[in-house]
Amino acid sequence: MASEKFRRQLRHETQLWKAEGLIDDSTYQQICDRYQFNRIDSAASNRFVMILIGLGSILLGLGVITFVAANWQQWPREFKIILLLSLFIGLNASGFYLWQSNPETGKTKRLGEGLLIFGALSLGANISLMAQMFHIGGSPYGLFLVWGLGVLLMAYSLRLVSLGILSSLLVGIGYWSGVNNIFVPGELTGLEFLLVHMGLLAAILYVPLAYWCQSRAIFILAILLLIPAVEMNIAVLLNRNFSTELMTIGLILPPALLWSYDDSLFPFIDSRPFRSSTRNLAIWFLGVLFFLFSFQRFGNFFFYTGYRESLTINGFNFIFDVILFGGLTICQWLYLAKPRHSGQRWGLDAVSSAIAVFLVVTALVSLAFQNIETFLFVFVFNILLFLLAGGLVRIGLSQGKRGAFWGGLVLLTLQIMSRTFEYNTELLLKAFVFVLCGVGVILAGLWFERHLSRQHS
Repeated sequence: MASEKFRRQLRHETQLWKAEGLIDDSTYQQICDRYQFNRIDSAASNRFVMILIGLGSILLGLGVITFVAANWQQWPREFKIILLLSLFIGLNASGFYLWQSNPETGKTKRLGEGLLIFGALSLGANISLMAQMFHIGGSPYGLFLVWGLGVLLMAYSLRLVSLGILSSLLVGIGYWSGVNNIFVPGELTGLEFLLVHMGLLAAILYVPLAYWCQSRAIFILAILLLIPAVEMNIAVLLNRNFSTELMTIGLILPPALLWSYDDSLFPFIDSRPFRSSTRNLAIWFLGVLFFLFSFQRFGNFFFYTGYRESLTINGFNFIFDVILFGGLTICQWLYLAKPRHSGQRWGLDAVSSAIAVFLVVTALVSLAFQNIETFLFVFVFNILLFLLAGGLVRIGLSQGKRGAFWGGLVLLTLQIMSRTFEYNTELLLKAFVFVLCGVGVILAGLWFERHLSRQHS
């Protein structure tokens, strides 16, 4: 079904066509029946009613919460438990009933999904208040982790994208609220164990849910939780026992893992719904990495951090996820280079080969950074940033991709402009560079759009 805005515009135009005699009554009626003009006004009325119901429900909820807060201390504990459980069960039961009814119209389905989300939010209040009543201590990040895992169970049970997104956000809040605890030496508690292995948990819990729900949002949120978790484990190891090899792994593992990711590696999956997303994330990771290391000050800081004193620790828990995802990355690159046909040889395509060269050069420079000059270190990453930007522009031109073209152009413009700020240059030169970049971006954008229109024609 077309959007309501399009249907309103089409209804207005067809009425003009009918008045001008361009179409007869039968054709007008066929268009009315096809696009269901008679339901446009009723849909707007129903949406207005839903807004009023939503506002009234919010006010009603605030009133109930205020009433409960005013009498919470006077009520006995048994009544509090019954009230909390009744609220949680009532919201989810009514939400499930409305969510699975009337799949044709979808009106009560949306209301039911809203009640299910409300029920998932009430789960956090239940956990917090239950812990308070039974004097169970805990940290805020533990509440968010347990809350997010509970919502995840609901998402798997109902196969709801909204609950999966909510769960990943709650677990992400819990992880970033408590990640500083893994930097403290000592035995790991149960929740800290979850924090250390958050990358593995994100891969096991959220990636299958993303495929089951066919949700790109859940998959991207899982990746945005997985990659920082692995990087944090490497940061802990570097903070306690510095190693150039481990530092190199931290630089090249995320883009190598993301670029080589292939959905067809999983059983029962024939298509590649998320491969483009991981490759875009890998490109942007490399772009940010090259841009940061193209600054001389960042290079000096990078050199300075490599001369800290080492503290030997037992880092098996921290290195386990790194080894696991490192092995997975090697397997993915082998699968990427594997011949697909009987007469084909082992090898990579042109773009994957360029990414592999970027990764190899980054690894070599990071391994030898203590034995080379800062100028050479920064110069190499400037060259890599320029080549990456040029490659994105070339891909955008050859394949007609606006995202690749403008991404490369933005990286190239940032590289040129940042050099004028990094080094002592006159204001006149800065002004000239700004004007040149502005004119260049405008001309390049207009030329690309004309080039794209010619390709389409």
